[in-house]
Amino acid sequence: MEAQNPFQKHEANKMHWEQGSVFSLSWSSDGNLLTASGSREPVRSWRLGRGGHKEGEEHKGLGNDIERLAWCPATQNSHILAAASYDKVVHLWDQRAGSVNTSLNTGKSNVDISWSSSGKYLAVTSREEGLCIFDIAQPQSPVVSAEYDGIINSIRWSTDDQLIFIATHSGTVEVISWPSMDQLTMIPAHAVSCNCIGIDPRGKLLATGSADATMELWNMEDFSLFCTINDYESPLHFTDFSMDGRFVASASDDLEILIHETFSGKLVHRLKLDALTTALAWHPRNLAFAYGSSASVKSTVKSSVSIFL
Repeated sequence: MEAQNPFQKHEANKMHWEQGSVFSLSWSSDGNLLTASGSREPVRSWRLGRGGHKEGEEHKGLGNDIERLAWCPATQNSHILAAASYDKVVHLWDQRAGSVNTSLNTGKSNVDISWSSSGKYLAVTSREEGLCIFDIAQPQSPVVSAEYDGIINSIRWSTDDQLIFIATHSGTVEVISWPSMDQLTMIPAHAVSCNCIGIDPRGKLLATGSADATMELWNMEDFSLFCTINDYESPLHFTDFSMDGRFVASASDDLEILIHETFSGKLVHRLKLDALTTALAWHPRNLAFAYGSSASVKSTVKSSVSIFL
């Protein structure tokens, strides 16, 4: 039985974008704001509504080299945008004030960030220098600053804030207990680099994408392998679950984004692209996602931010 495809009538809608290659995308928790960073400043947000999207607003106070963006998922702090720069600082942008509220000095070259679901903690990783975790109520210094023996590619929290998942260049996913920071287990996900991970909003599945051109879905209860998906010809770089956990989208170097049904692992939709995907983020309330791309020196295709809905 073929998986149902609710994406057949979806279309890619390009936003106004002049900030170069897209580095990162993030939706506000209510889905009304989409924010993007690129190779040229400033960071830009678009406010979405029934009448479509506005041209967007620029966050000039955030400066250059913003590698990762993440809106706080918790209602009480939903106005806070974390913006991690490569120059060892994470800025907390207050949307209500329209300015940077706090700047966190990590002492490391930041490559990924992840909020806890409660919005109380922010994890920041460096590829080769470990991780920091900040308590947002007292952000002056990290509550955890840990060195790591290896290369970290990505970090995510579990939906109940009890676990932290670290994707490594060696192909494993380390499962860390919070707040003790004890290692509970190590998932032998891939034989080569685990480039990206995604957490099912229902808390049932973990997705891992690898340089071995496969995506794997893992049971969160016992970390057993649920299924392996082999629909790629090149390394995966992004994976993310839909808001209801029914679908998982992924992007590799294949110039397409694939959407699979999580229940069966079957391919539901194939979105053909004309440029490499550099960012991917599902809408938090609808079956839609945003994706960013990078211009190619071998073609006239420009970098862009698009919403597939």
